[in-house]
Amino acid sequence: MRIQDFLDQFRFNPKLAGYIGVERERFLVDARENIVPRAKDFLEAIKDLKWTYELSACQVEDRTAPRKTIAGIISELNRNDEAAKKILATLDLNFSPLEVAPDSLPDEIYPDPRYLKIASRISAEQRRAAMRVAGTHVHIGTRDIIQAIAIYNRLRVHLNTLSHFGDHSDGERLRLYKAMAKNWYPPPIKNVQHFFDLACEQGFITSPRSCYWLIRISIHGTVELRMFGVFPDSNMIPRLVSYIRSFF
Repeated sequence: MRIQDFLDQFRFNPKLAGYIGVERERFLVDARENIVPRAKDFLEAIKDLKWTYELSACQVEDRTAPRKTIAGIISELNRNDEAAKKILATLDLNFSPLEVAPDSLPDEIYPDPRYLKIASRISAEQRRAAMRVAGTHVHIGTRDIIQAIAIYNRLRVHLNTLSHFGDHSDGERLRLYKAMAKNWYPPPIKNVQHFFDLACEQGFITSPRSCYWLIRISIHGTVELRMFGVFPDSNMIPRLVSYIRSFF
């Protein structure tokens, strides 16, 4: 594969440079606080593209559009929560504040071809580790690969600080994440050629989504931070976004 073919997989949008998007993963629990594999029920009921599934059938994710202001992010997260509350009530479900599910978590994969394929290719230990964690991902819009590499490098030197800020499980979530994603460490990127070489070496040259670095350049044309756990209160998100912006 040529470098340009590799880069064409990334959807950079100069108009969204500096915009922020947030994704939140959460476990579903029943009235007895048991985590249950009912993501399909929830998603079929809510019928909203801002909500999607994850590897575990016990987990759902909501997302925001790229937003220029923190107020815009919070407003959208709150709207997502209000819509979810109505559906959860009809299904007698709720969201769990846990970012690490107990080992008794039901071993049910969401019936999506991509996730079923992933589950079949990894070890049982990796699959269980991936299913037991939930987190908050933050995307920073970039205009092109050059800016993405620059922001990525500025943030990666603060990996430990950022990881500590987002930890609500005494390090257990990140321990499990690292057990699942053997290539979790975000290495320094010297330039575009070096990024291409790293993708070749680590096996995500034809599928950038297979890069599981805790900070990565995503196919959406963003720098994505993946080290944060669950923030049960959406009002904590402004502090998180301000904290991230302070580094670049």
